[in-house]
Amino acid sequence: MFWNEFLLGLAIIVVYWILRKNLHVLVERIGLQKRIENKRIKYVNAVLQFVVTVLLFICLGLIIGLGYSDVSIFLGSVIAVIGVALFAQWSILSNVTASVIVFFFFPYRVGDYIKVYDGDDSVEGEVHEISLFHVILDTNDGNLVTYPNTLVFQKTVKIYRNRATQDASSQKEPTDQQDTQPDAKTTD
Repeated sequence: MFWNEFLLGLAIIVVYWILRKNLHVLVERIGLQKRIENKRIKYVNAVLQFVVTVLLFICLGLIIGLGYSDVSIFLGSVIAVIGVALFAQWSILSNVTASVIVFFFFPYRVGDYIKVYDGDDSVEGEVHEISLFHVILDTNDGNLVTYPNTLVFQKTVKIYRNRATQDASSQKEPTDQQDTQPDAKTTD
């Protein structure tokens, strides 16, 4: 019995090692295709490597004889944490989860000019950085604005294909003091 468990454990470790290497290569390939900065690729790699490592320990725990009830309690706890990460608005874990989703599925990247529609609190600017927790925008007035990944993931994001389109649309939008009242006619 001992040798069967040992060989099965060794096989799982080999599969883990191969999966880790291939996952690392896959994330780097996607990052290079989307022209994502290395810092962000490392963030996503670290999160995914952590998930794969947790799965390794679960499998090894089952092999060495932890009961299914012990593993079930552990998995229930992990699923609860993931549930909080996916559904809690301001949770740190939700920002990390959203960062991984933004990495793989969102069409904008560093250098793109975007507008995040959020009612009266809409923000626009050039994407300066996409970190593990925030998207950092460089606004037209030279300020840096941080916007949580969870909110970027939930809101409508407009990507301006070129700056000329953005400049034309921002000129058309009325400000508080201009274009809000019809022109007054003057008489001589």
